[in-house]
Amino acid sequence: MKLLKSASLVFALVLCLSASLAQAKADTVALYTEAVMTGDIPALETLLAPNYWHIAANGHIEDKEHFIQSIKNKELVVDRLTISNVRTTMVGGATLLTGNGYFRGTTVPTLPEGLMRFTLVIVKNQNREQVVLTQATPVVASPDCRDGNCKIQ
Repeated sequence: MKLLKSASLVFALVLCLSASLAQAKADTVALYTEAVMTGDIPALETLLAPNYWHIAANGHIEDKEHFIQSIKNKELVVDRLTISNVRTTMVGGATLLTGNGYFRGTTVPTLPEGLMRFTLVIVKNQNREQVVLTQATPVVASPDCRDGNCKIQ
C-alpha cells in the first residue's frame, strides 16, 4: 500500500512538473508576442538569445541585432500577433513550439499578413529561457481546418 501511495505521489509530481514546464514555455511565447507588439526593446534584448534568427513570412532572415533594429527604427510595427493551439516537443535542451495565429503589421519591405503557422525554438541560456528562432509561414484556411491548424495525420 505504501508503495502504491509513493508511486502515485511521484506520478503526480511528474505531472505537475510537466504542466509547469509547458506553462513556462507558454509564458515565454506570450512575453515574446507582447514585446514584439509593443516594441519593448529591453524585453526583446532579454528574451532573444544572442544567436537569435527571425525568419519572416516572406522568408527573409534577420539576426537579433537587425530584428531589434527594425523594430526600433519602426521598419516593423506589429499591430497584431497571436500564437495559439501551440504544440510543444523537447529535443535535447531545446523546446520546439509550433502553433497557428495571426500577423498584421506595417513593414519595410511589406510582408504577408493574416493566418500564419509560427514555429519557435526556446533554449535555456544562463538559467533563463530565450527564443533562439522564430519563423512565420503564411497558411491558407480550408474547410477542414479553418484556423490553419489541422490534425496531425
